[in-house]
Amino acid sequence: MKTDLQKVITVMSRAYGTDLSCYDESVLSKSLETRCIETSSATIDEYCTYLSEHREEAGALSRSLQNTHSEFFRNPLTFALLESLVLPSLLMERQGAEGRGIRVWSAGCAAGEEAYSIAILLNERATASEHPAPYQIFATDISEDELAHAKSGVYDAARVQNVHLKHLHTYFHSRGDTYTVIPRLQDHIDFSRYDLLDEHSISPPTSIYGGFDLIFCANLLFYYRPEVRQSILEKLNHSLVPGGYLVTGEAEREMVEQLDNIYPVFRSAAVYRKSSRTHMKTEQRTGAGTAESCRQEAEHGV
Repeated sequence: MKTDLQKVITVMSRAYGTDLSCYDESVLSKSLETRCIETSSATIDEYCTYLSEHREEAGALSRSLQNTHSEFFRNPLTFALLESLVLPSLLMERQGAEGRGIRVWSAGCAAGEEAYSIAILLNERATASEHPAPYQIFATDISEDELAHAKSGVYDAARVQNVHLKHLHTYFHSRGDTYTVIPRLQDHIDFSRYDLLDEHSISPPTSIYGGFDLIFCANLLFYYRPEVRQSILEKLNHSLVPGGYLVTGEAEREMVEQLDNIYPVFRSAAVYRKSSRTHMKTEQRTGAGTAESCRQEAEHGV
């Protein structure tokens, strides 16, 4: 199968200048199986011939490898933890800090549901505070089509089913089965194109210097080969301020826990905090420590 994958990788590279070698073999294999069926190709050789003769198929293959699935409040446990612990902690730290608002990066934001979910929770907290800290969310994706959807802030009824009724009435304008995010919420989010595999930058250019208090990069890492995942994680780690939080997907825990200065806030959720000093990873791997001790460390800014 590796030989078959290499054939397709070579065609995409030579004919279209697109590098598919960064993707995990199992992910690439599944996409190829689907594309072979869609193009009625009985073998990889037939598919390679079709691919080399049809530029639109190169686009279809590339799109099939992009994670565009997105939901509002996708992981209830993660967002509950964000609402009850992470955001209150960040907001408390930022109160009275002149010129230092909360900076969030939603990496691989797709159609924007994740970024808007975070904005809703931040706005709820800010509204309830006498001295709210300002916040800005930088949401990035590689797909221009997904970004265009995100910027419009328009979703059908099926896509907002995870949004609480109170939030739906407060942060959306409804018309029939269509819901549009209100401008007041959109103003806090900067949507821009950014490639996480870009070797010449460590954060979105629109953010200027990175320095994020919270980074979401969920359900994206497992699409790539181990060395590429590591490169992405190092970029996210570098962009995160000491004491900042990193949120990933449940299936990506083992990948994240290889970082020396990242430790879990709660073991039941893929929410991590960057320490200002190196933690003993052997202790983390053997299961030492409790959710309560992790919570206390997070609260005291360890």
